Amino acid sequence: MGEGIIGFSRFVLMDGTLLVGLFLLITWLVVLVQQRVPFQSMQTSLLGASNWKSSFVASVGGVITPFCSCSTIPVLSGMLRAGVGFAPSFAFLISSPVVNEGVFALLLLTHGPVPATIFIVAGLVITSAAGLFADKLGLSRHVTLGGKPTTDARFVGSGGPTWPGFGPASRFAWLGATQELRKSAPYLIVGLVIGGLIYGAVPRDMLLGAVDSVSLPMLFLICALIGLPLYISPLMAIPIGLSLIEKGFPAGPLVTFLVSAIGTSPPEVALLLRMFRLPLVIAHTLTVILSALALGAIVHVVI
Repeated sequence: MGEGIIGFSRFVLMDGTLLVGLFLLITWLVVLVQQRVPFQSMQTSLLGASNWKSSFVASVGGVITPFCSCSTIPVLSGMLRAGVGFAPSFAFLISSPVVNEGVFALLLLTHGPVPATIFIVAGLVITSAAGLFADKLGLSRHVTLGGKPTTDARFVGSGGPTWPGFGPASRFAWLGATQELRKSAPYLIVGLVIGGLIYGAVPRDMLLGAVDSVSLPMLFLICALIGLPLYISPLMAIPIGLSLIEKGFPAGPLVTFLVSAIGTSPPEVALLLRMFRLPLVIAHTLTVILSALALGAIVHVVI
């Protein structure tokens, strides 16, 4: 009992301090990059376009826009109303929560820059292809979003059209990072508590015994299906993932679990049903599962 409490406290304090610093750094970099992105020209290039370039640009926009699965929906609605093509819209819908900063930071902390970078690159390719494939299947016919078109959909951020210089941009990015940390603090605390409980209370031998009791392909599938109904933010994923990796859980299946849990959720499905017919909602969910399996398998091979 005493060892469990000590382990819990050590995890929350040490990993919590590390994660706050990492969160501020990554968010600062993201806001800095957002200020360099030519928003208007990027948005214009996506209007009516449904090709590889437009899907890739939308996927990049999803990566540098830190959204959870639910907060992606209002941006998607704005994109569709603005006349953005279906392929880039679907690519953004998948990319924004799936290729997320939480899993990137986790891989960076535990396995270095190579697996973390490969995760991002592979995610961009997979989500871009998913947008094109969904468009080729004609799934756009299941979009039921109505209303008058608008031209104010910005899916990357709200920065100005010109670069203000590194000094002002850096100060603005730091302000954005600290504000985002205050808003995200409850998710970080929940993630640290869950991670601390796993680290301090779950016996390593029991966890590894459960992992070894199933084949590797089955473990990937189980992780994808367990993560699917959960609602985990990218920030919560880092401490939970750290605790499992420190217990010896394999990184590939863990990535699959986290991508599945972050990539979709019951609240997001409910929101999508207001915009899509059921076949397109099912296609979205299957795409998240397949993306989670593919990304987990790629990380497993690399590591």
